[in-house]
Amino acid sequence: MKSLHTTIKLIIIYLIVACSEPQDTAISVDPAMSYDAFEEVSKQPDANISHEGDWTIVSRIENGDRVYWFVAPDVNKISPALFKKTVHVEDKNEKETVIVSKCEAPRQTCDDLMEHFKTLNKKYK
Repeated sequence: MKSLHTTIKLIIIYLIVACSEPQDTAISVDPAMSYDAFEEVSKQPDANISHEGDWTIVSRIENGDRVYWFVAPDVNKISPALFKKTVHVEDKNEKETVIVSKCEAPRQTCDDLMEHFKTLNKKYK
């Protein structure tokens, strides 16, 4: 019985945390996301490549959705973080944004890059 109460408490805490963050700022980690996929996207003829500071941003339309790829600046000649933002637009009034990330740097570096990405992300809608 005590185990059931603990499980219920954990579910409630999870729901409170999950519901407290707005949908368009939720970022999930996707270890399957790859730099090879980013390279392939950046070679497409319709890819728009820009730079913000040391960050590289590639945007294009994929299946009717606006997709942005953000690559963090190199640390020790390795790009430690990659973010992919997909903006699904069903109609002009409804928009869903999905962001996935991959970071291969030490925890503090990833946290710093995440904060910088959140600032940068606000410019690309």
